[in-house]
Amino acid sequence: MPPSRPNEIEPAPLLKDGFNAATVAGIARDVAAVHPGFDTSTFVQTCLEGFEACSLMQRVGRVAAGLQRCLPADYRRALPLVLGAMEVGAGSTLPARDGGMAAFRFAPHLQYVAEAGLEHPELSLDALAQMTRHFTGEFAIRAFLDRWPTLTLERLRRWCDDADPRVRRLVSEGTRPLLPWARRVALLSADPGLALPLLDRLVDDADEVVRRSVANHLNDVSRLRPDLALQAAQRWRTAAPRDIERTLRRALRTLVKQGDAGALRLLGFAADHAVALQGLQLHPTALQIGQTLDIAFSLESLQPLPGSACVDYAVHYVGANGKPRRKVFKGAECVLQPGFVAAFVLRRDFSPRSTRRLYPGTHRVDILVNGRVLGSASFELR
Repeated sequence: MPPSRPNEIEPAPLLKDGFNAATVAGIARDVAAVHPGFDTSTFVQTCLEGFEACSLMQRVGRVAAGLQRCLPADYRRALPLVLGAMEVGAGSTLPARDGGMAAFRFAPHLQYVAEAGLEHPELSLDALAQMTRHFTGEFAIRAFLDRWPTLTLERLRRWCDDADPRVRRLVSEGTRPLLPWARRVALLSADPGLALPLLDRLVDDADEVVRRSVANHLNDVSRLRPDLALQAAQRWRTAAPRDIERTLRRALRTLVKQGDAGALRLLGFAADHAVALQGLQLHPTALQIGQTLDIAFSLESLQPLPGSACVDYAVHYVGANGKPRRKVFKGAECVLQPGFVAAFVLRRDFSPRSTRRLYPGTHRVDILVNGRVLGSASFELR
């Protein structure tokens, strides 16, 4: 039988809990401020029906449906009201650009545009460029990539030169082949490298948030077409844009964890670097959910010359069905000198999280250097 969580462990808060009835009431007030005839009672009732059982994105969809029901049927009349409501909700200070839960209240407004405005692409894309300043349009724009690919890609090319970094980030983030929480786009699934010409224009962006999105996008490509990702990474390495080391490390992280020789070489690591693992110890060897595991070990280079080492570790978590789930985590990067023994202590927190449920049982830890497993040890999670 699959293991169960101990009753005494309190579940981690869910992201959806931050998007609640109070959020819906606030959206209703925002719309009513610009549309005095807005039926707030029907809107709130429509949104909250079955709300508690819905996931975060389902809740967003419920509110978007409520907007469609209660706003004018003519999209060209309704869209200015949605934009005005966003301005009321934003107030004088724009929400954080990290898309935190405070800004998530605007997600339904963008989904409304993706659904009600799909047959008005020019008008809707203009709106998304404006709205993404309050909350990312990366989810909404994917409907237009599916329905109007040529027109939308042309708009994205123009947005590469937009003065607002949030609009430039939308270009990269909205075209990610594997964007979390988002619908898959047939065009990007068929050709994961379709947006690489856009990334070529954004990899040297002045804003770190845009460059980070570019790196995440290329990491998506690497999971589907490693060859295309490595070609782009080599191209960028040669062009030497700003902060290229950080961009490439983030962009190639999946390939590095897989021990891909090409990715390791681009980052200055040798896949065949001879390294000896010594004294691997886990403490404690039995811990409760909520505690921290210490992973101690030493590495000795067996090479005659100094060499760069990418030191990672993998945890084989017990899954809901009792089978292990392997997850690789970053450890450290260093230069190993010949004959010198380097000591490491890495720590892993085993507190409950909404993104990873923990189950008791025997877990394994692997130590990886430049993508190769050098040794393993086990511990019990109770």
